[in-house]
Amino acid sequence: MSVLTLADAAKQMTIAIRVKDRDKMIAFYKDTIGFALKKEENTLAIMGVEENERQYLWLEESPRAAEHFGEEKKLKQYTIAVSNAEELSDVYYRLKQASYPVVQTSYDDKAYILVDDPEGNRLEIIADMDEKQVENDEQLLALSTKKVSKLSQATLLQQIQLNVTVPEKEIDFLQNNLGFYLGNNNSTTHSFKKSDLEIVLHKSDSQLVDIDSAEVLGLEIIRFVVTSDVLEGIQKHLAKIGKGFYIDKKKTILTVYDPAGIEWWFVLKNDK
Repeated sequence: MSVLTLADAAKQMTIAIRVKDRDKMIAFYKDTIGFALKKEENTLAIMGVEENERQYLWLEESPRAAEHFGEEKKLKQYTIAVSNAEELSDVYYRLKQASYPVVQTSYDDKAYILVDDPEGNRLEIIADMDEKQVENDEQLLALSTKKVSKLSQATLLQQIQLNVTVPEKEIDFLQNNLGFYLGNNNSTTHSFKKSDLEIVLHKSDSQLVDIDSAEVLGLEIIRFVVTSDVLEGIQKHLAKIGKGFYIDKKKTILTVYDPAGIEWWFVLKNDK
């Protein structure tokens, strides 16, 4: 499956989330988390960082989609990694300044902050501690400069945790359609990695997990930017195994649905 290597794409990845109140969500991700609003297109807001053109997060306003706030849906949690403990401390400071509730913090091998965005999508912000040994919230807060308001270009979208009703089907899709490899797994979770990206599957009995992503707020698309060789390799492989997909006439974007109803996009890298 070498044709499906996503090493070029793993650091250029986007997740798209359907939202009810785009302005409120933009304010949270921009002013509190520290993303930059790169541009707005009709109902879509594209979030990134100021130093590069990568698109980390799409917020698509869908007022007609069902809310189901507080219920278990396709997205269990996603993780962004920041450069170091100091950058994490600045995020924590902004959360405190906004009096925004934090679900959990931890300071074991890595430091992380767990928070739910205004529409209940769970976000983990994580950092290596390196020489900065942080053991509690007070020590983390003490590292903040209280001046930095934006995430740095070192920010990575590192992990996506998905709720699925039939893990076996999703496992087959990730392994045999997209070339992810299976890492640690047990009876309830399965972990897949491809370069710096990790996909974690959780067995769920929630009926909302199987609802068409266009009909419910939450995760809609997982998007990669890839080279022409990778795009061509995915196209040939999916055609060979008889998996349905869409590719435009110019061969700049290929999309395919996984068994959970999430749309995976592979977009041609623009080298200009």
